[in-house]
Amino acid sequence: MSLPSGPRRGWRRLLAPEVVQTSAMDCGPAALKCVLEGFHVPVSYGRLREACQTDVDGTSIDTLEDVAARLGLEAEQVLLPVDHLLLPDTQSLPAIVVVRLPNGNTHFVVVWRRHGPLVQVMDPATGRRWLSQQQFLRELYAHVMELDGLTWRGWATAPEFTRAVHTQLVRLGLESSGAQALIDSALADPGWRRMAELDAATRMMHDLLRGGAFQRGREAGQVLQSLLELLRQAPDPVELIPPIYWSARPLAHSDDRVAVRGAVLIRIQGLKREARLHDGEPPAQLGVELEAALKEPPEQPARQLWRLLRDEGRLALWPLLAGLVCVALFTALEVLLLRSVFELSRMLPLPRHRLGALSVLVLLSLGLLCLELPVSYRLRRLGRELEGRLRIAFLRKLPYLGDRYFQSRLSSDMAHRSHDIHRLRLLPDLADRAVRVVLELGVTTAGILLLAPEGATLLLALCAAMLLLPLGVGPLLVQADMRVRTHNGALARMYLDSLLGLMPLRAHGAERSMRREHEGLLVKWMAAGLRLHGWVTLAEGLCTLVGFSLAAWLLARHLGTVQETGTALLLAYWLLNLSLLGRELTQLALEYPAQRNATLRLLEPLGAPPSPDAKQPSVAGPLESHPGECRGVGVELREMSICLGGQPVLRELNLTLAAGDHVAVVGPSGAGKSSLAGVLLGFHAPSAGAVRVEGQPLEGARIEWLRQHTAWVDPAVHLWNRSLLDNILYGASERDTSNHEAALRQADLLGILEALPRGLQTPLGEGGALLSGGEGQRVRFGRATYRPQARLVVMDEPFRGLDREHRRELLSRARQLWSEATLVCITHDVGETRSFPRVLVVDAGRIVEDGTPAELDRPGTLYRKLLEAEHAAREELWGGPEWRKIRLERSRGQPASRRQAS
Repeated sequence: MSLPSGPRRGWRRLLAPEVVQTSAMDCGPAALKCVLEGFHVPVSYGRLREACQTDVDGTSIDTLEDVAARLGLEAEQVLLPVDHLLLPDTQSLPAIVVVRLPNGNTHFVVVWRRHGPLVQVMDPATGRRWLSQQQFLRELYAHVMELDGLTWRGWATAPEFTRAVHTQLVRLGLESSGAQALIDSALADPGWRRMAELDAATRMMHDLLRGGAFQRGREAGQVLQSLLELLRQAPDPVELIPPIYWSARPLAHSDDRVAVRGAVLIRIQGLKREARLHDGEPPAQLGVELEAALKEPPEQPARQLWRLLRDEGRLALWPLLAGLVCVALFTALEVLLLRSVFELSRMLPLPRHRLGALSVLVLLSLGLLCLELPVSYRLRRLGRELEGRLRIAFLRKLPYLGDRYFQSRLSSDMAHRSHDIHRLRLLPDLADRAVRVVLELGVTTAGILLLAPEGATLLLALCAAMLLLPLGVGPLLVQADMRVRTHNGALARMYLDSLLGLMPLRAHGAERSMRREHEGLLVKWMAAGLRLHGWVTLAEGLCTLVGFSLAAWLLARHLGTVQETGTALLLAYWLLNLSLLGRELTQLALEYPAQRNATLRLLEPLGAPPSPDAKQPSVAGPLESHPGECRGVGVELREMSICLGGQPVLRELNLTLAAGDHVAVVGPSGAGKSSLAGVLLGFHAPSAGAVRVEGQPLEGARIEWLRQHTAWVDPAVHLWNRSLLDNILYGASERDTSNHEAALRQADLLGILEALPRGLQTPLGEGGALLSGGEGQRVRFGRATYRPQARLVVMDEPFRGLDREHRRELLSRARQLWSEATLVCITHDVGETRSFPRVLVVDAGRIVEDGTPAELDRPGTLYRKLLEAEHAAREELWGGPEWRKIRLERSRGQPASRRQAS
């Protein structure tokens, strides 16, 4: 598959495409998509977001510059004085710029064009914005960095900087020659101070000029000359000009170093030449995710819906379309039949003839009704079938979407898409109305031409206006409606997070912060909705104004030439009907974006590539298992690295686990221990190197096979809001669910069972909310014990929330249960690892120590330091006299001895 090519590729659009982020971390990918599609390079936003979750860091401007260059853009990161950004001399637009949000956080926006006093900005948080230059410059984030003074002077002598200073001087009213003389004088000095002083003085003069301190022209030039003289004589120039006006000012501790202040941006100069010439192929040296983002074809919701409908058979659709056309044409001609009723007495003088004519009209009306009923029934049935087929396709697709797909998308956004499926039921009705309006417009136009051929030019102009006005405003309505829907998804996230985190919010008193964040999203949603309705009102108003004006003009011309009243009344009705049809088209133009965007958001998961887990391996490996087999699996990591969000979390790991090995993994928090577990479970694909199980690469169907033979105990394992029995049996095969008592006894759940009001049938609440942390861990362990034949056991902090003796006992039971399996236990209880035959010590994403506990427990090793830190925390911190110790047992508190507290 190749990239779409064409003569427009590389041209910059007049308006920046609107791309609204779905979470606060997505402004980088949204800005990149906006810039690429602004140059007619289609790219998948979803795949860009996935890439920023794994291969690249979408929050780093350095990474965005690199990705933009790899995607074929002529991109350069620069630091410019804030007031130079919008000057034509610097040629800085379009650009991805860093701005400061009201809450103090930084944010990426796209500055697309300057239109006179206004700046066109595409803000991923809200959409397209039109700001005054001063308003936009106030939002910019001013970055300060240290540079060598001569390095800054070398940059300041470049034509780009000197032209910008020259323009600023001319705007003060100086002659061009006088401005150039000031610049030449500053450049004549070998140091950096004179140029910095001229730049700072010019910037301050503009603020004084806006404040009315002096007049443009000669007076401004005299004040500037006096200020420059004072600066040359002053021992500390910063005392005369405040620091905010300096783009480069001296540091207090060094005369050779300067603090450079300016806006951080990625300047886009268009597409690279090779990208223009070879627009059928993606740029070279792309990662897998970025290449997929470029290769994914643009979304075409209408074509995908047609594929869904083709399953019904084309023969069933053609009669429906023919009936729809007949109904629409007959409805448009009804006015002629009604008009003929008024002429019956003159045209048919005999009563029986009139009765016959009326009978014909009644029969035609009954025929229309008989045709209308099946068409309407079939349209509504088609809507239900379309919705049903999409629901079935959506549910069939879900199991084939990998973890990476869901990790890069908000749960609330996915729920909002699923909820919107019912909107597809209205699509056939929308198509029905569109066909009827267009056919009625054509029939009405033909009738007017027959009645008033002399006004053909005006009539064609009226028809063109009625058709083109809704079509012209359509793209704007599409973007505005998509912005509203994206904000709806973000608001749904607030509701979901508020419900899930209700207890922590109340415990930490964060209601006001949550309310403030929700209010910010609500204001953006409201502004987007008002903008959408503003465009709709403008379109309807223009359509009505143009339609009635041209209709009145055409009717006046006709009455000036024809005196027949009956014809004039019919012509007036048809002309006014044209305006009403135009308004109906405008209403359809409003409803179409809503349906299109809803359909697009629903079809996006259907077009996503399936997870590699769902694909069959090309080469069969030794992955077969047999009932009763309980041997472990061999695992091998070779130079394996993992990157998440562009940041390396595991670096060049080399590890071999023989079948049946029991290995403990320890290390400081954030060292990469849980990421290593994620690799063994197939959650993270290697960014470099390889992972092999039983000598075969861990990919495709092998991941699925390994998961079926893996027992996983982790606080992240979800507990469902179902009964205790259902939670324990979740994921177990039928042959492993016979002996409940043994599993309950193994996980020490009999005590919990006695306290539950309904025993095994007691619901545990969402996420195990009705259990304590330790009880939830025992339920998770009980679920894992239903896989006694597991060949790989991954335990990550398996018994967190339990006391030390309880943890030691359950760990011993787990090792006995899976004595022949390959077991990896990640823990912060370093002392408990002494019972393992092998220990891995992980630090900073690397395995720094590997051996038996006796080999590692020697002076200078990280393992010894972890043991000593654990002992000090237990004996000196928790055993100190400053703590009062209380033991809770059976909901009662009592003083605890030192041994019990430890």
